[in-house]
Amino acid sequence: MKKTTLIASLIVILIVILIPLVGNSFMQKLINKNVEILKSNGLILKKSASDTGYFNTKKHFEFVLQNADVFTNYLSTYTKTNMPASVNKILSGATIAADVEYSNMPFSKAIIVQIYPLSLSSAVMKEMQKNNPDVYKHFIHFLDEKGLLYHIEYNLISKDFNGFIKDIDESYIVKDKVKIIMNLKGASFEGNGDILAPHKLQLNIKTMQFDAEDGTNTLSLHVNTLRNSSDFESFTKYASSIKVFHMGLFLKDPQNDINMSIDNLKVSSSSTVKNEKVTLMSKSFIENLAFHSQKINFSLETFNSDISINGLDKQSFEHFSELLTKSKTVQKSLLGLFSHGLEVKISDISLQNIIINKMQALGGLKIQSELEIKKDKNLANKLKISPMLFVSNITMNMNIQLANALYLKILEDSPLAPMIASYAKKDADAVYFDIHLKDAALTVNDKVIR
Repeated sequence: MKKTTLIASLIVILIVILIPLVGNSFMQKLINKNVEILKSNGLILKKSASDTGYFNTKKHFEFVLQNADVFTNYLSTYTKTNMPASVNKILSGATIAADVEYSNMPFSKAIIVQIYPLSLSSAVMKEMQKNNPDVYKHFIHFLDEKGLLYHIEYNLISKDFNGFIKDIDESYIVKDKVKIIMNLKGASFEGNGDILAPHKLQLNIKTMQFDAEDGTNTLSLHVNTLRNSSDFESFTKYASSIKVFHMGLFLKDPQNDINMSIDNLKVSSSSTVKNEKVTLMSKSFIENLAFHSQKINFSLETFNSDISINGLDKQSFEHFSELLTKSKTVQKSLLGLFSHGLEVKISDISLQNIIINKMQALGGLKIQSELEIKKDKNLANKLKISPMLFVSNITMNMNIQLANALYLKILEDSPLAPMIASYAKKDADAVYFDIHLKDAALTVNDKVIR
């Protein structure tokens, strides 16, 4: 009995001793697999180092983004975001570092990953060094200090993660004595899925600021309390929203100064699929938008929009979306999308009030509309003959309501004022336009437009 107990105890001790070794081997294979995926999608592994202990392992990787187009195309398979060509140019050739720290008992705690750039493309860095050596030195120091750093804690089992973006508080003088201030505070995120392309992501930013001024000209952009969430499954099934408590823009030069602010901005969009048909929905809300310049001063109160597109052919829409993300020509794909038919519904575009010069209240407006493009497999051939053949495929019903004061303001100095007035329908509160398009014939308040 004692011998059996001793053997069992030795086996348990052996297993405990081996767990970190086996766990480290498992993690090493997992990391190598992901490194190979990156290498096959536009990155080159420039450098790697490892510090392995009994309980924990630390690894350092440096990648060169050899082909930004290939890499962003890889990311586009997980997101509908389109990377601008100018950004690809800056990133192509950039060196990006990743520090990975994990427990050799892999599922006992989250993996810690820190990602940060070490340099931009050589062309951008050389141009910066040539045009403004002081900024170049400052930027090199900023990168050396891991100035732009993403800290991620990733759970291997659930694929949940959370993290933060390192606070940025930078100011320096660039060419022609322009002072630049960049500020980012309280940026945190959480989500689920792959680190590079998560299916779910929620981002919160406390403050964001960018200022540039040379004593004569000023540019200032600031954002307070931004919240963004997205749930991406495919090009045809996603949901996203953004909320901004306050956003301000200030521009000043010797001829003019412009000051614009937006309070309580909310924007959401979604896509769903049923019976191989896609429905897109978009809603937005602005509590207040104020615009001031030396030439004009106005504010908008309580703006709403609610727009949907129904009946999109799933296969055609996916093809169209993929072309958009790759910045390719979409005309042929768009015609293919239209040829399957669709419906556009504006449930609400409304504005409660427009105020001019802080004194003159013009009232609001409301627009509702339904537009249908009929299914037509011969659409492309018809367009070659005449665009009017496409118009004949469109049916539209639209209602526009304008406050009287706003209507009169729109007519001021308009060369079309007499014609617009001849179609308008009025009462004591508002002006109405009931617009219909059918069989290429357009009517406004039952009057045919020729």
